[in-house]
Order: sequence, then C-alpha cells, then structure tokens
Amino acid sequence: MRIHSDPRTEEIVVVVLRGEIDYACEEMLLRCLTSALNSSARGIAIDLSKVSFWACSSVKVLLATRELAQRHGKTMSLRALSPIVRRVLELSESLHLFTTEPAPATPHPGRRPATVEISQTPAPAPPPAPDARGSAYSSARSAGTSSPSDSTGVPVGPA
Repeated sequence: MRIHSDPRTEEIVVVVLRGEIDYACEEMLLRCLTSALNSSARGIAIDLSKVSFWACSSVKVLLATRELAQRHGKTMSLRALSPIVRRVLELSESLHLFTTEPAPATPHPGRRPATVEISQTPAPAPPPAPDARGSAYSSARSAGTSSPSDSTGVPVGPA
C-alpha cells in the first residue's frame, strides 16, 4: 500500500484509492481516512476511479468514516466511482448514504489539492511448497534419469 500526501492543501483533502481494496487492508484504510479527515479543515473527498476490486466488507470503512465526519461537522464525498465500487455500493443499498461527484478538473491552475494515495496490489503468490520427493527427484534429474510426471512436471510415483 502506498500513501502520498501533498502538503499544499485546500480545505478538502482528496484521498485517491487505487487497486484492490479488500478485507486485508481495511484497518489501514480506516486509519488513513481518519487521518486525512482529522488533518482537513472541512472534510475529505475519496477518489475511487482507479479501484479494480472493492470488498463488500470495505463498505463499513466508508460508513465509519462518514459517521466520524458528521460527528466533527465535516464532509465526506465519494468522487469518480469505478464501476465495481458503484456496483458494490448499489448491492449493499448504501450508495444513497453518500454524496457522490464526478472527478473535477483542477480547480486552481498550478495548485494541486492535498492528496493521499493508497495503492493496494495483490501480493505475489508464494512459491510452491517443496514436495517430500523433491530432493530425490532433483537428484534423479541431475543424474540424467527421470521419473514419470503429470502435466505440470511434478513427479508421480516413487522417485
């Protein structure tokens, strides 16, 4: 997850989410949104245009952030929803609870709004666990002999 904040701020902090937002990153997402909300003068706008996966369980993070914003007299809006985020919010019947807006053009030429970027990318798959026969198979291969194998090249039968 990558977080970027621009110190040149306006009253609204823009939080840009990218990639896959799932259960594994909810705690960090809540901390980030809470921090952005606390550092803003008036509230936050969450840009969801680059989100490729949105877990249903992540809706509760948006609801908690919305409630916190309301308690502190601040705003929270959802900006430029990706199709997947829009669909999850529609299915959860929570879309109507949020103020939504399209991504605006730069409001002030030469001045960027404060942004916080969170980028979640899937973790690489772990390497396959060594087979109990792996060392014997490796020895047989280095000796120039082979064992029968299935279509994946994993040995079958005794090594």
